[in-house]
Amino acid sequence: MARPLFALVCALLTVIVAHNPAGASPEGNTLLQRAVVADDATSYTGTLTSVVYTSDRAESTVVNIDHLAPSQWRIWYVAPADAYGRLIVSNETVTYQYEPSANKVYANNWSASALALGDALDTERVEKNYAAQVGAETSVAGRSAHILTMTSKHSGTLVERLWIDDQTNLILRREIYHADGTIASKMSFDNVRTVKTLPKELFNLSIPARMTLVPGATYATKAASDVEATSALTFTVVRPKFLPEGFALAHESLGTHDAVQTLQIVYDDGLRDFSLFENATGRIPKFDNGAPHPIAVGDQDGFYSEAGNETIVSWNAGGLNLTLVGDLPAKELSAIGASLKP
Repeated sequence: MARPLFALVCALLTVIVAHNPAGASPEGNTLLQRAVVADDATSYTGTLTSVVYTSDRAESTVVNIDHLAPSQWRIWYVAPADAYGRLIVSNETVTYQYEPSANKVYANNWSASALALGDALDTERVEKNYAAQVGAETSVAGRSAHILTMTSKHSGTLVERLWIDDQTNLILRREIYHADGTIASKMSFDNVRTVKTLPKELFNLSIPARMTLVPGATYATKAASDVEATSALTFTVVRPKFLPEGFALAHESLGTHDAVQTLQIVYDDGLRDFSLFENATGRIPKFDNGAPHPIAVGDQDGFYSEAGNETIVSWNAGGLNLTLVGDLPAKELSAIGASLKP
């Protein structure tokens, strides 16, 4: 249920647009507006390093990126060793993830792969919850840039910091922070070069001989309404009665995860989000981010694990398994979970 690692790598390529929220300087809003469309007009090639911090280690990923504006992408993994040779090619409609070691090509959904730069965003929610302010002039990968900070209007805490190229408005570096101010993840170009064009064959969406095309790791299709999402369920859905300030329902979807019918409900505040997964197994899922820690969720015993800026909290109640995954600390997810009453 945690996002795949390449999602964090490619997250650098996505930024939220804000339209003059109160407390944000006009320069900050203008810079955000330019940054969100920068890669639609700018072709480039570069090397990107991502680091995700866990409680006891830092996990690094290095990829080479070729981008032909407005929508062609080629992302090739250099590190870590177990990901070397992985290749993602996308035109933002079709996304193929090539895994040479398995002789398979996964046909992923662009949005589910966290590569979608064109998803509709609730800009009013961003405006309501965040202030964007331009900071000091600096440089990244030898290019002049300005720092842009995204600060919560509710808590006053710094949530993200972006380094935006002065010439192209591309995001050159991004840092995401925990609620206590410690860094959760960072992504930065080691080198980047703008180009006028790139060879079209780099972005060829084909299936090589001896490789098999298989469905990818997409979770589920977004439902048009909550009625559509829940009509086929065999259990009664529960929804939180408490949400952190600024958060609201984004969408719901129904899918099958490990052969189990599961509902996913997504909430966000325009910049951060969390998902509530519900199924009728009454079983705690496997934690892929190390040994889980015990945590109380209301009057239920649960478990949590953290990886970078993501936290997973899972518990059983009323015959259901309930799991929260998101950009919030365990204590806050536990408070949300305590408001769920199956």
